[in-house]
Amino acid sequence: MDIIIAGSGLAGCYTGQLLKKKGFTPMLLEEHPEIGKPVQCAGLIGRETVETSLIPFPQGVIKRQIDGARFFLKNEWFEIERTRAAHVIDRAGLDKHFSQGLDIHRKEKVLDVNANTVIEVTTTKGKYTCDVLLGCDGPFSTVRKANSFPLEAAFYPGAQYVMSHEPEDDFVELHVSPPFFFWLIPVTEETTRIGYIGPDPIHELTRFIERKEIKGEIIEKQAGAISLGNGKIATKNVALLGDAACQVKPLTGGGIFYSMKAAEIAVEHLDNLLQYEKEWKENYGREISTGLKLRKIYENLSDKNLGRVFRIFKENTDVIENIADFERHTSLIREFAKYPLLLKLAGSAMKEFFT
Repeated sequence: MDIIIAGSGLAGCYTGQLLKKKGFTPMLLEEHPEIGKPVQCAGLIGRETVETSLIPFPQGVIKRQIDGARFFLKNEWFEIERTRAAHVIDRAGLDKHFSQGLDIHRKEKVLDVNANTVIEVTTTKGKYTCDVLLGCDGPFSTVRKANSFPLEAAFYPGAQYVMSHEPEDDFVELHVSPPFFFWLIPVTEETTRIGYIGPDPIHELTRFIERKEIKGEIIEKQAGAISLGNGKIATKNVALLGDAACQVKPLTGGGIFYSMKAAEIAVEHLDNLLQYEKEWKENYGREISTGLKLRKIYENLSDKNLGRVFRIFKENTDVIENIADFERHTSLIREFAKYPLLLKLAGSAMKEFFT
């Protein structure tokens, strides 16, 4: 079976390694000259992602353990403590690790796909045929567009600075600012990642750093986009994975865990990738669809109601500490659905989740 993977980011390379373990030799087509660059990721993952990976993470990729988070809204804040709940990783280093030993064609971008019985892939350097095509080519996926997958995606730009700023401790900071939030992630004793997802992210991030009087030199500027949505992600012999499939947590924008789980499912259904879509949606579809509905509510909250919701969470930090799951948010959603105010604000989204 001839397999082509469009894209050699984390989703593409992790999928490639799983296929290699099964005896396949997939060809990966990568538009950039260097694996792992440009970085378009905050690099914060839950402990479960590392512990359940079918390809071991090298120790050097994990830069720091995270013991909790502080949430801020204007002059209010609260803290959630969860010892070693998450890891800060070197995302470029992880991509490079997963790329080792794979057949990767660098500086070769997929331009078009003609998916019949035999799939024809046109690139900037030529044409290839294959039996199975896996689109791991990011939020603006050519594979998705060429195959006219009925998947409606909303795109959110983001920016991140790596700064020579000494973190106070092993806690992440999240400053609420719809449509997402600003973040400060401690990386080493001398460096911090500071980022934002939303309109005009570089401008907003610069203003945030000035407003908070965050001191330090900018070591590296990073920018990208995330795609949020839901819909069809496979035909019998073509499938989307990772950002191309909008396999991103709607409330936080994280996608590493979902990308890896999608890869693990897809490689088991190469003879009929429709089964991959079915299994993916059975396992994660409801969480994504509920997250998308809650995101819509969050983005449309008035300042007054946003403050009221924030205070409910602030008054129930013990519940969050006991129940919250870094990779799965439904357990916490179920618990807070007991609060009349949240039910009133959520309306039909919460009703659909529980029926």
